[in-house]
Order: sequence, then structure tokens, then C-alpha cells
Amino acid sequence: MNSAHGPLRPLARIAFVLYTTALLTATHWPGFSVSGPIDRTDLVIHCGAFCIWACLFYLARFVGGTCPTRRLIWTGVVGICFAAFDESTQPLFQRVFDWWDLLADCVGVLFGLGLIASARRVWPMFRGDLGS
Repeated sequence: MNSAHGPLRPLARIAFVLYTTALLTATHWPGFSVSGPIDRTDLVIHCGAFCIWACLFYLARFVGGTCPTRRLIWTGVVGICFAAFDESTQPLFQRVFDWWDLLADCVGVLFGLGLIASARRVWPMFRGDLGS
């Protein structure tokens, strides 16, 4: 049952593709806005969304080979580049580029990296990088 690349890799890749598709749709949909109980609720949502994106990207193992630390670093680099791409392409869809949104996206990626690093230290399942 365990493949050479870990038992969760195919599921993580499917989840990542579906999540990224939903994220790009939500961030590029014309006229879509979020309101909430606090001012700039969208920043909290951006942060959480990119935290999840970073975790899924790491688990999908698209970059970094078999070295978990290298994959963690590349997840951060690709995550920040993806955040910049996501935010900078929004004007093509009658949306607005917002530096605060980009910052929240990047903070979310960093939170995701912290969550991954913490999980690898605390849970034995993650020390072996999901059974690889």
C-alpha cells in the first residue's frame, strides 16, 4: 500500500489541484466580495487560504525531491510567487490589485510553513514525511 512516494501523495495532489482551482476562481471572480464582523475580513481569509494552499503544495511533493527541508523551502518560494501571480492577475478580471491582500497571502504561506515544520517535530507520522 505504501508507494515509494508516500501513501498520501496522490490524494494530496488531487486535493491541491481542486483547491487551487477553487482559490483562483474565488480570487478572480468579478464583483465577488467578502464582508464580516471585523474590518478587512478578507485579509484573514487570504491568510487562511494561502496557509492551506502551502500545506497542500508541500504534501503534494511537486518540488524539493525527497528532502523534506528542501521541499519546505521550495514550498515557501513557490507559494510567495503564486501569491504574487494570483494578486497581479486580478485586474485582468475587473478586480483590484491590493498590496495588503498580497501581504496576507504571503503571511498565510509562512504560517503554513510553520505549521508543517511544527507537525514534523511533534508527530512521528510527519517525521518520516508521511510514510515515505
